[in-house]
Amino acid sequence: MKPSPTEGYTTPARPTRITAGRDRPRILTDFDGVWTRLEGQAQAVGDARVSRLAGISGWDPDRIARCLERVAAAVAAHPLEHGWRNGGRITAYADEDPFLMNSALVNGVGLVAAGGDRECQALAARLEARGHGDLTRLGSEIFLEASRTFLERNGHEMVEGAAAILEALLQVADVVFCTNFAADAVARTWARHGVALDGTDPRVSLHGNARKQDLGGGAPEHRTFGGRPVAVDRPFYRKVLLSEMPNIVVGDVFSLDLALPLALRETVPELRGLRCCLCRTPYTPGWALDLCGSGRVPGLAGIETAGDLEALVS
Repeated sequence: MKPSPTEGYTTPARPTRITAGRDRPRILTDFDGVWTRLEGQAQAVGDARVSRLAGISGWDPDRIARCLERVAAAVAAHPLEHGWRNGGRITAYADEDPFLMNSALVNGVGLVAAGGDRECQALAARLEARGHGDLTRLGSEIFLEASRTFLERNGHEMVEGAAAILEALLQVADVVFCTNFAADAVARTWARHGVALDGTDPRVSLHGNARKQDLGGGAPEHRTFGGRPVAVDRPFYRKVLLSEMPNIVVGDVFSLDLALPLALRETVPELRGLRCCLCRTPYTPGWALDLCGSGRVPGLAGIETAGDLEALVS
């Protein structure tokens, strides 16, 4: 089970108003989880996880669900050992959002099996015998297939008033969406709400397939936040950040969205005034919320919704 969203939570420091080094301040923001609600898509991914594992293994779905409950208990008991893995390393922790939990649950079957759990050993053996020994890859496949189907049928569920919030923000700042989702899918979502992300409006732009999760490019690097080592050697995301040089970075997953910007704030002189905003969601873990306590992490603060950003730059 994930920690309660309010566990260890202290009232977050409000981000201070920035003074832009250009004509207009620039906000680089994640898309899903900041501008969208994840519950419907997460439920679809969870249903697909059980059905796909049952289909591959030949087990009854109820047995798969019970096995995954054992994995979930292990994830809760040892949170630093479970998450979305990239090159064998944890790129984000399982408890940071429901999509990351999907990866951790599928990959965790193998990890819990290695710890001696016989039911997980039996499931892992069946999956491997049917050509799915790479559980990290299998978890990604389940997520991508289920998400594609859900989004084709339903589209992203935007937060209430998203288009109006964005339009108000564009009156006072430039906005750059930086997301791991495909650019065309995000553009289609905004087009349904009357917002064009086709380059015709110079105030708003989009980096899709940002590969924030990809680690590498040299020796492993990490910073410790809330007692957890978080990887900051993210070459593709780093390239975007240094090309855009934002004044504010916004995200809902601390490890993926904010750890690297906070590290760059320490080392890149032009980014020393960078503000990083963690958008609180129903699934934000207590350790991440607690980082937003006053002065705990320089440059980091919490916001409740994207609508809070306008006040920071107006």
